[in-house]
Amino acid sequence: MNKTPVLVAIVLACACGDDDVPTDGGADAAAPDAALDVGRDAGPDAERDAGVDGGPPDGGDVGVDTGPVDTRFSFVVIPDTQNETLSDRNSTRHFDHRVDWIVANTEALDIRFVLQTGDLCNWDTPDHDQYVRASRGLETLDDAGMPYIIAIGNHDTAATCTGGSACPGDVHANLRDTSTFNEFFPTTRFPTLGGVFEEGKVDNGYHEFHAGGLDWIVINLELWAREGAFEWMGMVLDDFPDHNAIVITHSHLTGSGDIRTSNGGYGDNSPRRIFDEVLSQHANVRFVFSGHEGYSGFREDTGTSGNRIYQFLFNQDDATNPTRIVEVDTETNTIDSRVYGPATDMDLTGEGTEVHLTDVDWVR
Repeated sequence: MNKTPVLVAIVLACACGDDDVPTDGGADAAAPDAALDVGRDAGPDAERDAGVDGGPPDGGDVGVDTGPVDTRFSFVVIPDTQNETLSDRNSTRHFDHRVDWIVANTEALDIRFVLQTGDLCNWDTPDHDQYVRASRGLETLDDAGMPYIIAIGNHDTAATCTGGSACPGDVHANLRDTSTFNEFFPTTRFPTLGGVFEEGKVDNGYHEFHAGGLDWIVINLELWAREGAFEWMGMVLDDFPDHNAIVITHSHLTGSGDIRTSNGGYGDNSPRRIFDEVLSQHANVRFVFSGHEGYSGFREDTGTSGNRIYQFLFNQDDATNPTRIVEVDTETNTIDSRVYGPATDMDLTGEGTEVHLTDVDWVR
């Protein structure tokens, strides 16, 4: 067995089911308008060193020393948004409001990239209206030059039909039918995309960044991945040993804070097998983010090389538009994370929402 002793496991449960979502169309409750600007003390002004593949946001040269390194930066994680894209009203008040908030607070929080952990939409329709809303909302990030990466969830595939029920036919095969998703989010939409598992599909891909004076790689892995997909992830991790690796996948932690041991009944491999055979075996893996079930949770495991792997569960909240902010300081070796709801202008509370980590061993 691989060495994966558990150090910490905390969760906050919600009423969401493991593999299904509410079929009543989701909450459509209004939330009071709130000011978009909210942040932390970003510290002294410094040149942003966040280069991405193809050039840094300010147009400078990647790798050129332009002054003191800013060791503090943030990234943002968006949970399942399937109920937010169900209607124009929800999309405007929650989905669009969140991306507007991200752009408005990019400088204050020094946000370098945005992650979304799947179930971007709830189900497909003949006019693809949910994808239209999601695509239109994320154009705000496109226009701002803010990189984002999406992990595909079961509701983003042909496996899920109207109301959240299983589509007719072979549900296992339907899970790998992501044609509509790739139509709205083709490889050309992601300028930081460095490579994919399957040509012309974003289901499994990797992105490179430079932030906090360190190199980073973000890998999005398909839900309950096929053997070839998670073996490909292992090869990518091998190819970037000097990068701090972040993995996003739709299902990893359960609502009770365990690493899921099943493939949902219609996937391929369980998150536990993927963790044991690939993630725990690579010394550069630092973060795993997932959604799908529960509400919020955190778990820390130790890889076979002694590296600590920080795993976060984060799911939807129909009362607001929860947004996980992850603040990294590579000089003090700390991670501070909280969940904020821009629509209600409040930090969300409960186990697993606020996480403070010290003595983080970065790949340098």
